[in-house]
Parts: sequence; C-alpha cells; structure tokens
Amino acid sequence: MKLLPLGSVIKLKGAKDNQKALITARLPLLNRNNEIGYFHYAGCAYPQGQFSADSFFFNEEDILEIYHEGYIDEDEEKYQEILQKSLEETEYKHFKLENF
Repeated sequence: MKLLPLGSVIKLKGAKDNQKALITARLPLLNRNNEIGYFHYAGCAYPQGQFSADSFFFNEEDILEIYHEGYIDEDEEKYQEILQKSLEETEYKHFKLENF
C-alpha cells in the first residue's frame, strides 16, 4: 500500500456538506483505553486548517475521492519505503473507524 503524501486533499466517506480534509500525518499512533494502535492518516478540515491540537483519524478505505495529491520528490519516494516497511513490521493494532 502506498500512502498518500502530506498535503493531499481528499473527501472522506460520509463527509458532511462535501467537507474536504487535508492529510497532515501518516501512520499516527493513538492510545485508546490503554491500547495503542494506528490509523493510516490524520488530518484537518480543508481549507480551514488546524485550529487546535486535535486531528481526526482515518484509513485508506475511508477515502471517497482524492482532489489533490501532495508534493512528491526524491525524499518523499525514499520515505515511502520507510513507511511501507513500518506497515509490514508494526506490532501495533490497525484501528478502524467503525470501532470508534
């Protein structure tokens, strides 16, 4: 699985009023009831941006549409390899939105 780059603008399934989201983090960890797990992404509302320390979390399967793919260069391509290895080797649970 290739994760979208930071700065990608997407629409999530079930988004109200066609609200778009901006991807701000990949493979973020979340502590829920003393269980640590990860989502594929964290983001904020677009075009409003990050108003507080709060982010919302989602996975690849929650994305309905990709409006814009973030910047990709040589560094991003190398980091994709690190992300892929992290996904393959992680011992953390993969959280799903339907479980929250």
